[in-house]
Amino acid sequence: MKDGTGRTTTVKFRLLGHMHATSGEGEEVELGPAKQRSVLAMLLSDVGEVVLADQLVDGLWGAAPPPGARGTLYSYVARLRRALHAHGVELRRHTGGYVLQVEQEQVDLHRFLRLVDEAQAVHEGPRAAALLHEALSLCRRELLVGLPGPWAAGTRTRLEQVRVAAALRYHEIQLAAGRAEEIVARIYELAMAHPLDERLAAQLMTALYQCGRQAEAVQVYEAVKENLGSRLGVAPGPDLRGVLLRVLPDRHPAAPAASAAAPHAAPHVAPMAGVHLAGAPVVGRPRQLPAALADFTGRDQALDEVVRHLAGSSEHGVGLAVIAGPGGVGKSALAVQAAHRLCQSFPGGQLYVDLHGLDPRPADPAEVLERFLRALGVHRTAIPDGLEPRAEMYRDLLAERRVTVVLDGAGGEAQVQPLLPGAPGSAVLVTSRYRLPGLPGARPWQLGMLPRHDALDLLRAIAGRERFEREPRASDELVRLCAGLPLAVRVAGARLAARPHWPVGRLAARLADPRLCLDELSHGTADVRATLAAGYRLLEEPARRLFTSLGLDGRTRFSAATAAALLGTDLPAAHDLLARLVEVCLLDAAGGDEFVMHPLTVVYARERAQAEERATARTGS
Repeated sequence: MKDGTGRTTTVKFRLLGHMHATSGEGEEVELGPAKQRSVLAMLLSDVGEVVLADQLVDGLWGAAPPPGARGTLYSYVARLRRALHAHGVELRRHTGGYVLQVEQEQVDLHRFLRLVDEAQAVHEGPRAAALLHEALSLCRRELLVGLPGPWAAGTRTRLEQVRVAAALRYHEIQLAAGRAEEIVARIYELAMAHPLDERLAAQLMTALYQCGRQAEAVQVYEAVKENLGSRLGVAPGPDLRGVLLRVLPDRHPAAPAASAAAPHAAPHVAPMAGVHLAGAPVVGRPRQLPAALADFTGRDQALDEVVRHLAGSSEHGVGLAVIAGPGGVGKSALAVQAAHRLCQSFPGGQLYVDLHGLDPRPADPAEVLERFLRALGVHRTAIPDGLEPRAEMYRDLLAERRVTVVLDGAGGEAQVQPLLPGAPGSAVLVTSRYRLPGLPGARPWQLGMLPRHDALDLLRAIAGRERFEREPRASDELVRLCAGLPLAVRVAGARLAARPHWPVGRLAARLADPRLCLDELSHGTADVRATLAAGYRLLEEPARRLFTSLGLDGRTRFSAATAAALLGTDLPAAHDLLARLVEVCLLDAAGGDEFVMHPLTVVYARERAQAEERATARTGS
């Protein structure tokens, strides 16, 4: 398709999974924060059609949008228009709404729906199976990941229904063709996600039976029977009972070999996640970890220490590691990497949550427990109300399990305590800007900046080794300007990777300008300024005044006496405020009366000071 300037647009958009867009040259298109991406997703779902502004507001916020919702929407649209126009995609204003000018084939959602529609119109089994296989390969994972708002929630549900229906027909065709071995794992995966769906259970039983795994097929029946009875108060329907009769033609479905007459005599096979075998509850095996970083660099010693500590200490109690440090230092990356390394030691599964501890509205532990309980196989109707009852159920479910729990971005001990398992055998990794000394038995790790050689290795891994070898001096300067902060290094590498025509020296020159520095250290959702702002929001007014005063002063190393002089206060008061800045990781204690502020933090502190001076001048106060 061509835009209004005659350029051919080749951007491809992905909605079925983690939303992203790439140009024909493989360059990632910056789509902005989550709500802005939701706006784009709504426009992509109706490409070429007018999407009214009212529809976008409703889709983002529902029936009760916040004050200023329209202005926020216009800001999202303006940013999207600029980002897309740079890649030849036009987002046009139309009466009362907007039109996104791309072809449906550029959007995986529309390709998926087209393939499903074509398969429905085909009666020939092999052809329909090929179309459905191609469609299902586009959405093997969670749909519209991370997109907020009622439109995303409703669309996610509708698409999941389409996906299940398409999968059911695909399985049916393949089972009829005798290909059970090829698809049994695929059916198992989908059945785990829908443990009350008797259609999937029937197909799983049939596939297992065709593979010669009769005992496992019986256990699937018993699992679903127990689940339906305990959660919904119903028995399996005639279709599922009919499958059991075919699996065990010489037995009555009311009394199979693994029935309640001998509930613990069933063979030892892996049960479906989120279901119950007869006689004993079996929790699910959640796999909630984010992907590990392929270019994880520079934390090998800390990684080995964390893994060894958790693998060893969990035998005697809950293994607990707290990884602390300033924003952007790589706490989350280390925790996720360690959790992946621990999968074999803790086969009961992995639970993960971002606690948003620095946000104005951090995650509520009661809501987190509800999510964890659902992931462990508890139906929502069986989850009790209130923090303590949920915590008791959670501890009970994990009492006999070996699981890894990652609590990312904790805001304090009170947010973490209810989420800790109660019995030995599990491992917990907590990340926070705070050291969290109030967590009993926790082993702390304090992360600092990357050494120069590790920072350079990370840049090479992201943007390509050859570019840095061609410009060694500019590369050294770029590393120096990032000052060892992994987030800054990652953003710099991503910006270079997205701009293969840029010399390294161009980005280094822009980072050397304090007016441009933090603007350049933003790419996609990674933003150094936003990370520093999250810590600044935690400060009370006196500590903010000290922080901005230090920014105007410009020194990266100073004494407590210098801080007291800047504020015009006594030394004990200055020490209290400095301790607060250290606590939220906007400052480091260097020993004695000396303190150190990261160079990029100094830039941000100066920005804040200048912004507040302008605000004061405008108000005349």
